[in-house]
Amino acid sequence: MTDTGTRSGLPDAVTSTTQDPARDRDTTRAETIAGLVMVGLVLLGALWLRSHTGPNFVDHWGSSFVHPALGNPWWTRLTYLKRVPVLVAGSILAALVVVLRDRWRALACLVAPTIAAVLTEYFFKPLTGRHFTQVLSYPSGTTTVVAALVMAWWLAVTPRFRPVVAVVGAFLVGLECMAVVALEWHYPSEAIAGAVFGVGFVLLVDGVVHLAVAAERRRHAGAPAPFVSPPPA
Repeated sequence: MTDTGTRSGLPDAVTSTTQDPARDRDTTRAETIAGLVMVGLVLLGALWLRSHTGPNFVDHWGSSFVHPALGNPWWTRLTYLKRVPVLVAGSILAALVVVLRDRWRALACLVAPTIAAVLTEYFFKPLTGRHFTQVLSYPSGTTTVVAALVMAWWLAVTPRFRPVVAVVGAFLVGLECMAVVALEWHYPSEAIAGAVFGVGFVLLVDGVVHLAVAAERRRHAGAPAPFVSPPPA
């Protein structure tokens, strides 16, 4: 077997990665663009809501389907999926599922959900300045975390299991959106924005990481082989 790491001069950490067989450059670019669009939409929403802080048509429409249930124990327990132990354990397990097939995807699954949660609380909410019951509320941190974990698991599993993760994950995210609205923690638009941001940010991180690694491999593949002096006669 040819030692591609030695020939290209790339470190073993780069060349020993086994890529997902379904991954190709076009797929990675599409993933990155999709993530960028989703994150961009949430950012545009934040900028718009800075001057339009009241309920909008999405809020009025969504509220007509979800009746208030302040303090409801079932809805409250459902929001426990946002808690830090769940976030950390879910990210680590997703990374372990995929690490032997694609270590760069494992890295994205490990760090992207936590970074998404931090950006929600410390960037988007202060940037938007929108309040619900006197608390900064756009986008929902709860739906961000759950959607990001679902997306991490969708990326981590093999294509055979992705439909199952997509169906179960969409169901969970939908319930989380309903929970935060029913508990009167968020407007519907904030719940939806959190879900969109969670999914989009994980896609964006995974896509950018793989594009960067692919570019590095192409750069090293095109580099001339290092000169090795012949042994003395």
